[in-house]
Amino acid sequence: MTKFSNITECECVVKIPPQFEKYADAAMLRLQALYPNCRLEWKGGTISIGSSAGIEDQLRKDVLYAVYREKIYAQTLSTREALVAAVTRR
Repeated sequence: MTKFSNITECECVVKIPPQFEKYADAAMLRLQALYPNCRLEWKGGTISIGSSAGIEDQLRKDVLYAVYREKIYAQTLSTREALVAAVTRR
């Protein structure tokens, strides 16, 4: 995580495509660990982030990446569970 000096406050809004909306809450939880000083809020189709000015591009990138990761995690969970079950069967 990048450390930023005292910079003015700003709000960054990232639009989340409809097919990814169900992963937004989990992604926001992951983002809170990366950006503990930011305020994250889900506003129907967008994630609003209160943060220091000057980091909007990085925030936007990280938000979209986190939502995408949650989608992949959810889609592959059953496969990973089946694999673990097959490997640990006696």
